[in-house]
Amino acid sequence: MRGTVKATWAVIVSMGLVLPDLAFSQAAGPGPGNQGGQGNQGGQAPAPSATTSDPGTQSSNANPGGSPTIVYTNLNWLITNRISKDFNAAVTECGRYDDVYRIDCLRQNMQRIADQLPDDGDYGRVKRILSNAAGKLGGIVSKYADPAAPRLTPPAGANPRFRLNRSYKAVRRDKVRQAMAEAAQVVQEAATQLLRSSENSSARLAHYQSISVAVGSTKVLLRSL
Repeated sequence: MRGTVKATWAVIVSMGLVLPDLAFSQAAGPGPGNQGGQGNQGGQAPAPSATTSDPGTQSSNANPGGSPTIVYTNLNWLITNRISKDFNAAVTECGRYDDVYRIDCLRQNMQRIADQLPDDGDYGRVKRILSNAAGKLGGIVSKYADPAAPRLTPPAGANPRFRLNRSYKAVRRDKVRQAMAEAAQVVQEAATQLLRSSENSSARLAHYQSISVAVGSTKVLLRSL
């Protein structure tokens, strides 16, 4: 039976219907550093062994890239770690660009991450916080927009975790410091809101703290030279 399940997942992954890091990992983990009695290594929660079901799983739905993906409404280290990886990829991508494009790059990455989360459950809170922050970043881009600057189209493979066609708007170079300062404040507010949303739940705090750290790490992009 297990061989049949794995073979089925292999076919699904090969068809691009499920993200590879979702297909062969167990859904629910009790928390970082609590698998098999071993501590958390490098601050990253371990990915458990394979399974095909989880009590917090809903049916598949389409992500912004058009491919369906499993949605979890309950806290789940597989998803929490995926969020962290997505923010790490955003920092890597946006960090390659001229300062004037970084805020919009971060905005679009943050909105994409939010769009992949369910509307309800514990990740619904995360989605609302990230979407709100992305909207505020968009307001900053509009406020300081440079209509004379060309839009930046990322090169192929710029962010393997964000494959949608997109382009980034520039802010005025003479206002970039001010725009980045305001954007950094938005990021900090989002990170703080995540911590405050745990509502005295130790399990929720562990996940939200991990996501909060990932969100806060993007402030490195907002330090203009």
